[in-house]
Amino acid sequence: MDGEDGNFLSDILLNGEDGTVAGLDDMNFGFTQDTHTHDEVQGSRNTKGAKRTKNFHWKEDEVVCSGWLNVSKDPINGANQSRSTFWGRVHAYFEKHKKTTAERTESSIMHRWLTIQFQVNKFCSAYEAILRRNQSGLTIEDKINEAKKLYVELDKDKKTFGLLHCWTILKEEDKWKAKMIELAELEKEKQAIKKKQKVSRPREEEATNNDQVVEVDAEETVPRKRLEGIKKAKENLRRGGGEACMEALDKMMAKKEVLDMEKEKAKEERFMATLELEKAALELEKKRVANEEKKAEAKLLKEEKEIMLADMSSLNPIQREWLETMQKKIVERQREN
Repeated sequence: MDGEDGNFLSDILLNGEDGTVAGLDDMNFGFTQDTHTHDEVQGSRNTKGAKRTKNFHWKEDEVVCSGWLNVSKDPINGANQSRSTFWGRVHAYFEKHKKTTAERTESSIMHRWLTIQFQVNKFCSAYEAILRRNQSGLTIEDKINEAKKLYVELDKDKKTFGLLHCWTILKEEDKWKAKMIELAELEKEKQAIKKKQKVSRPREEEATNNDQVVEVDAEETVPRKRLEGIKKAKENLRRGGGEACMEALDKMMAKKEVLDMEKEKAKEERFMATLELEKAALELEKKRVANEEKKAEAKLLKEEKEIMLADMSSLNPIQREWLETMQKKIVERQREN
């Protein structure tokens, strides 16, 4: 992110005029690679005399992510709160649950979250790209490793992804998925503005050249029209943020409804598949029981046949009496069947 974008970001986060937050949280804009920094600065906004602290430990990153989720998902205070209140609550959560002795300011936690948000969002895009390839034989670990390689390819500085612990916490959270949709929409708007400016510049140059051909002195008498600067374009976009936020929210809710329908459909398909498996298992059990009964019946018939054909000449009176009794029972059973 260039210096101009950095100032714009700080103005939005620290010097908001209305002081309120609408939606999930206060960061309704995209970020670039320059938000990736591991050194945090404590002190006033004036960098003169600021004290540079140690890098964030992975245990601190986990608490920052949990704090953002906890405050965002609060059903009572999750939305419509001031920027200072939101990050004050995140900072309080961090201080309560941190597992290190490092002292972090509210500002340092906020900027650390921006770094985490940017990198995890980019890794999520890489991971989804790997999933869309639908390669057979890959384990979850293989897919994560492939996403890490793709992340490095997409990064302009070829840096590796080192926030897998944060991705693990955020990836299945609905608040994070909604934030990814917001960031994607804002990125589209940003690209549209850039594309519009690129299209406008050649036309401006062509018009200037035509003026020079028709009248040589035109450049001295007619002031050249300047294109709208990036800073001014961002200022205009921020002023019209109410309608843009409502439009982004409508798009987000529409996509959420589609996702909910897809989840419900997938759930129903899984239920039907489970039901079919249970039916198949029941049929197999019935067949097994029938086979067992047939085996038992065959064994019984074999034993009865041996009893009916037994030679009584070598038996004593007691054995002969038992054998005759068994033969009578066999005859009675066969008559009943």
